Amino acid sequence: MIMNTLSSNATNDPSAPVRSRSARDPGRRLSAPAFARRAVLGAALAAALLPAFPFPAGAREGALDAEAASKLSPSMRQEIAGLQYLLNKYQIRQFLSLASDSLRSDWLRMFWKSQDPTPSTAANEKRMEHSVRTRLARQYFAKDAWPGWDKRGEVFIRYGPPDFREKVWGEITNRRMFPPGEIWFYKLMNMLVSFQNFGLKGEYIYSLDPLGADQNLSPDMVEFLLYDTEHSLSSHIPQDLLELYDRDLVPGDERIDRAPQLPENIDAIMNPDQQNFEVSTASEVFQRDKMHEAANNFETALKETPVNYPFNFTAIPLPFFFDIDQFKAGNGLNRIEIHVEIPAGTENARGATAFETVAVVWDAEYHEIARSERTLSFEPAPGEQKKTHLLPAQHVFTMERGYYRASISARERGTERATDYRTAVSVEDLYGSLAVSGILFAQRITEARTPTAFTRGPLEIIPHPIHAYRKSFAIPVYFEIYNLRLNDRGSSSYAVEYKIVPHSAQKKHFWDQFENTVPAVSSRFVGSGRAADELQRISLKTDNLSKGSYDLLITVEDENARAVAFRKASFSIVE
Repeated sequence: MIMNTLSSNATNDPSAPVRSRSARDPGRRLSAPAFARRAVLGAALAAALLPAFPFPAGAREGALDAEAASKLSPSMRQEIAGLQYLLNKYQIRQFLSLASDSLRSDWLRMFWKSQDPTPSTAANEKRMEHSVRTRLARQYFAKDAWPGWDKRGEVFIRYGPPDFREKVWGEITNRRMFPPGEIWFYKLMNMLVSFQNFGLKGEYIYSLDPLGADQNLSPDMVEFLLYDTEHSLSSHIPQDLLELYDRDLVPGDERIDRAPQLPENIDAIMNPDQQNFEVSTASEVFQRDKMHEAANNFETALKETPVNYPFNFTAIPLPFFFDIDQFKAGNGLNRIEIHVEIPAGTENARGATAFETVAVVWDAEYHEIARSERTLSFEPAPGEQKKTHLLPAQHVFTMERGYYRASISARERGTERATDYRTAVSVEDLYGSLAVSGILFAQRITEARTPTAFTRGPLEIIPHPIHAYRKSFAIPVYFEIYNLRLNDRGSSSYAVEYKIVPHSAQKKHFWDQFENTVPAVSSRFVGSGRAADELQRISLKTDNLSKGSYDLLITVEDENARAVAFRKASFSIVE
């Protein structure tokens, strides 16, 4: 049994288009910095500092070198150029070891399917976003050598458009020289990234300024960081990116030839006596400290979050609960049941509300083999007090023994509340020897009067995948026993024992949890029948249980075959 509690916090962090403009005044061109640089770097000194200030280590991890890439076809070389930042060294090695483009295409299909943030839909938002970033990196930050863009393009692919982008002007006086560059700010990670056009040929590298990126902040950027970062992000995909989503990717190594021509000549600052920008209030001093922190966050981000996709969507997480149980379906097949519960609160309900749940199953290579959809309706009773209802749904698949991938999605109609989750399913062998099915925890088990989606033979079983019950509530549990041996008179004889023990923080071997621990509840009963498979329904008493988590172990002993089988599950008692 697989039980999950899901309340995903999707990040909604749309990014502004890349422009060298002030956030407070989008139409105003940036002026040269209003303060003299504190760094004194002559050309010779800067060259000497190259080995002393290496590029961030995280920027090289998993990177694919030009020689290895040159052995690939043009289409695969273009594909892996941007994808390399999402892969670790083992994945890159695996990709390169494949013998043909056909195998590499299959590998890419499986990789992107595993990365899809909404696996139950046809669109793969992450792949779309990555494709746009790669195209824009090749278009706006191009260079002739591998991978086709400079370090600005790499950061753009890793983290998307910055929330603020500013040009750093070069400086030449009779005392010093400093190459031009750029500073990018990412609000989501509170990160400043500094670049330098070190060779003055338009190819940007990571800044080698030993005093930090924040030394190069202009008043425009400081103003933005101090006052505008909370309000600078729009709630939709920037138009510059949105229009590219509807286009096919450029084939081969073709490049869009409409990149803006940004002059990169060093700008001589004619007045070396300009006043430095100085903070004057306590709040600005505090924010200045935050700028120092932001200037040092880039290398940490490369190590801990090498890529980031803050999808530009307005979806709001919808909490739901699910579990997966397995039962015999006949003819060697298993019945896989995915149970779902969605909390619906009366305090937020405005009349009738509808939810949709979708379950999709793929084989190990991400070929879809089954799909199930359900619609749940909820309408609070007139005058009903504040209360949360758990709406149940059930998705059923009949599957052969093997390994499968699955996704479960829940959405609320008419709103942007939605959550997707993926998991794996290993279909067990419930045929042959004595076996116990999955343990189905229920909201209630009653005699079936009319057929419903939850009817199972003579019973109606409403699943309860959250597995949480109030104290003194008798917990309804359903399971099935398979492959009992019949004696000469055609009857089975078996004993069922169940134990409930509290969860322990101390790690123990499986049997030690039950054999060497005093159970909170223990019971045993015997049964017999005329069939090899038996349906079982029990009610767990919880009067002796306090608030907390518990393990339930069900053991079945076949007296005719002298065989034993067991199944474990977990539940919790809440106030």
